[in-house]
Amino acid sequence: MAMRSTNLPERSMWTLADLTDLPADGSRYEILHGELLVTPPTSYRHQGVAAELTFLLTQWCRAHTGWAVHSPGGMYVSETNWLEPDVCVYRAPRHTEQQWKQMLPPLLVAEILSRSTTKIDRHRKRPAYLANGVAEVWLIDRRTRIIERWTAASEFPETFQGSITWTPDPLMPPLLVPELELFGPKEQAT
Repeated sequence: MAMRSTNLPERSMWTLADLTDLPADGSRYEILHGELLVTPPTSYRHQGVAAELTFLLTQWCRAHTGWAVHSPGGMYVSETNWLEPDVCVYRAPRHTEQQWKQMLPPLLVAEILSRSTTKIDRHRKRPAYLANGVAEVWLIDRRTRIIERWTAASEFPETFQGSITWTPDPLMPPLLVPELELFGPKEQAT
């Protein structure tokens, strides 16, 4: 769950401008419907999965589209809604001069679930992404090695274990994301 530090300024409604008052302490600060969400710095394994996914998406985007991949990324919805997914893909040139506010919603958002963020990522951020134009949301559980794929039309997610394929455009080759590349080898019980 996202945390709230007692050292933060008190506000009944947070805005994007208020984020400039927050400490640069390694925490991720997001705003959802005016509520401040504070996430502690990510773990080594969490960031490793994000880095592997970013690498695979970047290779595919450079080969086929030139789209921008960010990790973490930003998603501006309004002055009271600012989200930072672990990984996102924008249908924009990777060297664009656009600001976050000017970007169209990402095509893909991926959140790597952790004990401190699973409820927020699954039940609050995922619906907010989909309600605001994100085409596809992946919730990645590195402990179970399961990926959930959500779209705006999903009542329930598609679940994948082993690999997942991303096909943002049927005229392009799909991207296969193998489990071994994303998560590494399974730990052996000793």
